[in-house]
Amino acid sequence: MKRFFTLLTILGCCIFGVEAQNEKKIPDVHKTCNEQIYRRTEIILPQVKGYNCYKADLHVHTIYSDGDITPRQRVREAWYDGLDIIAITDHLEARNYEKYMLRALAPHNPDGKPHKYYHAGSVRLMKDGTDPGIRSNHNATFAEAEEYVKKEGYPLLLIKGSEISRKPQTQGHFNALFLKDVNAIYNIDTKETLRNVHKQGGLVIHNHPGYRRNTTDKSEWQAEVYAEKLFDGVEIVNGTKFYPKMIRRCVEENLFMVGNTDTHRPTSGQYKDMGFFRTMTIILAKERTEEAIKEALLNRRTIVYSGGDLMGEEKWLAELLNASLNVQNMGVSSKKGAKYQQYCITNTTSLTYKLRQKNTVHTLEPFSTIIVDMRVGDGGFSAPTFVIDNMWHIDYQHPEVTLKFDK
Repeated sequence: MKRFFTLLTILGCCIFGVEAQNEKKIPDVHKTCNEQIYRRTEIILPQVKGYNCYKADLHVHTIYSDGDITPRQRVREAWYDGLDIIAITDHLEARNYEKYMLRALAPHNPDGKPHKYYHAGSVRLMKDGTDPGIRSNHNATFAEAEEYVKKEGYPLLLIKGSEISRKPQTQGHFNALFLKDVNAIYNIDTKETLRNVHKQGGLVIHNHPGYRRNTTDKSEWQAEVYAEKLFDGVEIVNGTKFYPKMIRRCVEENLFMVGNTDTHRPTSGQYKDMGFFRTMTIILAKERTEEAIKEALLNRRTIVYSGGDLMGEEKWLAELLNASLNVQNMGVSSKKGAKYQQYCITNTTSLTYKLRQKNTVHTLEPFSTIIVDMRVGDGGFSAPTFVIDNMWHIDYQHPEVTLKFDK
């Protein structure tokens, strides 16, 4: 009996010891996964004619106008989306989100009411008929983003900008880029505001030319502004809206083309679920500096990407395609008495290309290879030529591109 009790005592101590040991192993904090859940999307593009391909979005908004997120988040988002350049272009005349903050602070305001804001050119001027002007420091938005870029060490180029938003039916909206002082460009007269941008050495883009209009043709007022050469470029794509007629306008009037998101919400909920990169402008420049990017824009070295399509001048579309593809001549084969030249085509980029040969479309996915047979005609061997179905140039046409290859 004594031995039995001794055995029970030993067994109890062992169980207590195991329980105590298990209790010690329970951590205070258990990390379910690596906190760094976001990864930068690396968009691989080639050098084109000695120029680097920089990915840019030159039209985004934050909570300092009518966007849903902060300048810090716009910077972080741009980096994870694979961009190299971003211009935060909050509205010059509108601060829609300030009313929410002012309501939250209302108990601390002398009269308990939010301050009323006005739009430039509005009939709702002050009671004495004077222009209320702007009552915000627009440069603070850029300063906040710039400070965050330095803090996080993102190799992003930030461009100081603003969107000039006037009556869209007759005038329109315009992005001012490369500004020194955003506040100083404001004038109740729109043309004078655009002139003020150029006085600072900035550039002006005609944004979404079809916005709230039944046409992209110039209004009488816009014709005057174009004639005065107050525009330097045109936004031929806004979000997923493509304005095909604008390509001819840019070519004929020596204007650069851009495509931007004009995002007000997080881009993760707009583009990634569709399986595409965000809308962007591919800028061909020697380096990622303000001077080099500005030079590239003024010399019209841009290609627009949106929804898997590429838009721009035919010359640069063809140069990008040839820089992206490795083409090898695999020799001649015979099929049913006919001779066929065989090509091995490899895509070295993150973009998809759709190569049409008569009624056959070869979809060349990123970093993939296809074999294409082309019948040898009476003229003998010739370099492969395709119509590129997901590229657009002047007059809503697809370019026809002859591929360069390693003989």
